[in-house]
Amino acid sequence: MTQREVPSLGSHLWVLAALLVLLAASACLSRLPLGWWVLVISATVAVAQALLVLVVFMRLKSAHPMLRIIAVMSFTWPLLLVALSLGDAMTRSLLHAPW
Repeated sequence: MTQREVPSLGSHLWVLAALLVLLAASACLSRLPLGWWVLVISATVAVAQALLVLVVFMRLKSAHPMLRIIAVMSFTWPLLLVALSLGDAMTRSLLHAPW
């Protein structure tokens, strides 16, 4: 079995700082009157936080290729479900009651 590279304390501290900055950005963003753009920007911040945790703390950079495929699929499956659900909800017509 091959020896995997262990991230240094410095890289963990940089990731911690980045996560705290993203947390502060998310908290400040909740107070801004941006309308529906808040949802888009908040989702982008959440994805950035998740990718930092996956790459650094789960060590996906040096992981087995099958584990990387599973991690990618765990991101794409919920996106596919949301996209199909939104597509279904947006293409339905309003049915009025017959009475």
